[in-house]
Amino acid sequence: MTIYIDVLLAVNLYINYFLIRGTSVMLRRDTSSGRCLLAAAAGSFFSLIIMFPELPVIVTAVVKLISCAVIVVIAFGLSEKTELVINALSFAVISFVYAGVMMGLWSFAAPLGMYFRNGIAYFDIPLIAVGLFTMIAYGIIRFMRYIIDRKVMTARFEEITLRRNGIAVTLKGLADTGNSLTDPFTGAHAIICTRASITEIIPENVSEYLDKGLTPTLTGIKLIPCSTINGTTVIPVFNADEAMIHGKSVKAVIGVSNHPIEGADCLFNPGIIP
Repeated sequence: MTIYIDVLLAVNLYINYFLIRGTSVMLRRDTSSGRCLLAAAAGSFFSLIIMFPELPVIVTAVVKLISCAVIVVIAFGLSEKTELVINALSFAVISFVYAGVMMGLWSFAAPLGMYFRNGIAYFDIPLIAVGLFTMIAYGIIRFMRYIIDRKVMTARFEEITLRRNGIAVTLKGLADTGNSLTDPFTGAHAIICTRASITEIIPENVSEYLDKGLTPTLTGIKLIPCSTINGTTVIPVFNADEAMIHGKSVKAVIGVSNHPIEGADCLFNPGIIP
């Protein structure tokens, strides 16, 4: 079969992008589209090993693991060793499963234009078919994550610690999959806290807003529209120096509400739990 390098790189760029997104969903690791695209480009470069003669399985595995490490560092950044290993192994597992599915497909599709060597698949079949298959696989991963969160995390209480300006407050947080409020600029989920529970760390301008409405001193806070059973309102949010669950930092912004939360100090989306 004639292998076109531009098609090889383009298809693997596309597939790697969705594999990275799938890893991000399963591990709840936040990353930007730019980093995903750059990491996918690095992964597509490694796909050139298909041009080599058939390599021993161990060599192919080593190359794949190296490519996984490079990809996750670019996509998720350098982190502590344990987290780096988890990221790399998770991406490797998802990639190997995907490669296994591709190899199974190859046994049926090879006569139609699919070539598999050194752990890399080359498609000479309609790209729309490749795209559809990859998006379906990504959709399945997202659905699995959703089901896990719904089944395990709903109605779960967690101890949440927030720190700001050297002051720490510990809250009783209630996991709520219905809390989909996020910062539109960073994508970070919002932990919605009762005003009374975080009085010590509320910025002064947040208190001014809650007491008097919109003021000209909104520096450092954002106003995010929020839909509730009572209608649409606006929630002021700010950044804490640190938000922790299970002793691990989580990426979140802090929303403040004047209304009490039954049985808890705050609501959080279970997707932020490490």
